[in-house]
Amino acid sequence: MTKRNLLTAIATAGLAMTPAAYADTSTLGVTIAPEATFTAVSATTSLTKGNTTFGAFGGTTNFTFKIRTTLSGGTGSITVQVTTFGAGGPLVADLSYTCTAASGTACGSSTGASVGSATSVASFGADAHSADSGDAGSTVWTLMDRTDIQTGSYSSTATYTISAT
Repeated sequence: MTKRNLLTAIATAGLAMTPAAYADTSTLGVTIAPEATFTAVSATTSLTKGNTTFGAFGGTTNFTFKIRTTLSGGTGSITVQVTTFGAGGPLVADLSYTCTAASGTACGSSTGASVGSATSVASFGADAHSADSGDAGSTVWTLMDRTDIQTGSYSSTATYTISAT
């Protein structure tokens, strides 16, 4: 046997001993659901007085949110509901707000705050998407100053709710 034939025989034998490679596939499935999350950037908002006597108090609550609604027929909303200021304090009926939102439709004009039910801050339609990092928004509060309010410090809790379908 020549050297060349010997190398060919060894190479052929080596290939015959190499195990065969087999491949199979797997299908990956995922269901993406509507979701929403809300973070108040301003955990405490102080309502401060303008420079006018018996002028309104004002303050801004900043927030970020993420939202994704269903492609067809989906909806979403951000709402807020407040608690009373307490005996002798300002009336919630004298508290109103305007709002901004980087996506969706923010409340269009001054909206009266409510203890009894949540009121709209922003609304979203079908196939709504915020930025991956979240979108910014704000609630700009105005509280009328009335002469019959007793002096002192008062607080109210504003509870925001976000939803997506």
